Amino acid sequence: MTTNRGLRVANMTCGALAAVALLTACDTGDEAALSADALRQAATRADPAKCPVDFDVPAALTAAGVDGTAEFDSAEAQTSATTTPADDPLTAQQRDGMTPLDAVAGTYIECDYRVGGDTLSVRLVTTRVNAAVNLLVPQIVQDARLRLTDVDPLIAPPPAAGEVRRAGSTVAVGGLAVDGGDGALMVSSKVPALHDDALAKATGSLLFGLKF
Repeated sequence: MTTNRGLRVANMTCGALAAVALLTACDTGDEAALSADALRQAATRADPAKCPVDFDVPAALTAAGVDGTAEFDSAEAQTSATTTPADDPLTAQQRDGMTPLDAVAGTYIECDYRVGGDTLSVRLVTTRVNAAVNLLVPQIVQDARLRLTDVDPLIAPPPAAGEVRRAGSTVAVGGLAVDGGDGALMVSSKVPALHDDALAKATGSLLFGLKF
């Protein structure tokens, strides 16, 4: 997880909108929100040999019209020291040296898969304040090879629950409704057939098939 600069991008000025495409993946309807507490518990029990979240990657590939088999590769999970966010997360990082994850009382889960020998990474974040997408910005910049200002449309405002926004051609981010906080899902793809609109469709499928 790339966490340096965490929430410090919140005051960026508007950047290149063309770098980010928007797509509403599906109507959220009356679906229950995910639980920040449940995801935190899943993360604390995480095993590197098994993803703590049941991401339905095969269904996502099908939704995107991509042939191939997804094989689990590895998992990583991190949780904040407490479930109480800092009163001012930005100041807590700058003045007190608190990590971005601790400042927002967050949970981070990453699961990597192999599709035809190429990597597909799925990252899920929940926070106790409205900052889930902000926490992912350094990783988005790295994976999509964008400038910080190009990511502005992802965070100002952040995607609504069920909305998918694509950063470049290889990264997509979706908003999640979370009981007790905020949530976001990020998908990075090195699978040639899973870029652009296909990646957005796969991300939408993952958003509405979350189980843990």
